[in-house]
Amino acid sequence: MTAPSRLAVTLAGEHVADVERIRGRLRLTYTDAGTRPGTTPLSLSLPRERGAFTGDVVETYLRGLLPESPAAIEALRATYGVDPNDPLDALGAIGRDCAGAVQFCDADTLDGPRADGDLLPATSSDIEGRLASMRSGNDSSWTMPGEHWSLGGMQDKLALRHEDGRWFWAHGDEPTTHIVKPGVRGAKSQALVEHVTMRAAAMLGCDVATTAFTDFASERAIVIERFDRARGADGRLVRTHAEDVCQALGVREKYEELGGPAAAAVARFLRDAAETAREARANVASFVDAVVLNTVVAAPDAHARNYSVLLDGDSVRLAPLYDVATALAYAPHQGDARPVAMSVGGCADAARIGREHWMRFSDDVGVAAETVLDRVAEVRELAPRAFVAALDEIEDDWDGQVADVRPRLKAGLDGLPDRG
Repeated sequence: MTAPSRLAVTLAGEHVADVERIRGRLRLTYTDAGTRPGTTPLSLSLPRERGAFTGDVVETYLRGLLPESPAAIEALRATYGVDPNDPLDALGAIGRDCAGAVQFCDADTLDGPRADGDLLPATSSDIEGRLASMRSGNDSSWTMPGEHWSLGGMQDKLALRHEDGRWFWAHGDEPTTHIVKPGVRGAKSQALVEHVTMRAAAMLGCDVATTAFTDFASERAIVIERFDRARGADGRLVRTHAEDVCQALGVREKYEELGGPAAAAVARFLRDAAETAREARANVASFVDAVVLNTVVAAPDAHARNYSVLLDGDSVRLAPLYDVATALAYAPHQGDARPVAMSVGGCADAARIGREHWMRFSDDVGVAAETVLDRVAEVRELAPRAFVAALDEIEDDWDGQVADVRPRLKAGLDGLPDRG
């Protein structure tokens, strides 16, 4: 397959930019439509007012749309014959349904959105086979010929369309509505643990993506409803734009310890990017709430790429939380340490974070210490009951996962140090 020299970039179906490689460097140029006042930018790191961008900032945004797993990257090469290390080449193959409202197609054959899309019925047995292939390590099923969706991150996953109570493979320009994950390999019942954490978070008042723990024949998986898809007034499915915080900041590294954004940088970004003071306060409050939750329940992977913003014109809103999964159901690898991806007051061990760290954190993010400490105490008190309620929602425990996870979670939650 010959790599494209130029891709057209559409946003909600409108041609807003072109991206090409010139003398080895990626260059993105907004079209006239993409620079109109009030138009949603592709990325906050690519403001429409500047018109054109070259180099790392373009590559960082594009790479954020692609999978990170080495196995998934290799599967992309095998399935489509593209160079997965070249984002232009990769997005030419799987850029028709990405995170947010952005789509990519050959600039020489630019057509209207969903011009060649198709929905093919997917039975539970079909999905079971794909999930089993992932669970066994055969990542060649990460995407299949005809599917052109792309999702960032390290975890194995499928993107599917749910329509009128049925599942479909989305081909061509058709948007997907749900993400299906079998769980992290090597972590027993991880998909269940993630779902239960997300449900508990919702019960604790956090804004989270809607999830379900779903059977597909003999396979069970967490199913996440995409918050970047919505139904229009006419009932048609539409894409809404979003990007993760690393893309928005133009930063490649997601982990704070490796140079990625710290909590203070994220809070500052949310204030600066907001359209109004009210929006800024709401975004920072939601982010602080998320850090409190992730820290108290020892969710280890809440790095900057696992926070996103929804973009609509000049409005910037923190997206619902996703990929939140407690580690408390699993024994610590070293002593009693519970590492978290984003430090609190200079400490990245949830087992050691106490009042003094939260006080420093409140200064870092510009939120009153009393507000932060009260929320920490509330989440710490209510989390055990929320997790129990989330587990109780699962009516059929035919494979014994709930019975296995319940005492492990209880032990982990009961052992939380009272350091708030």
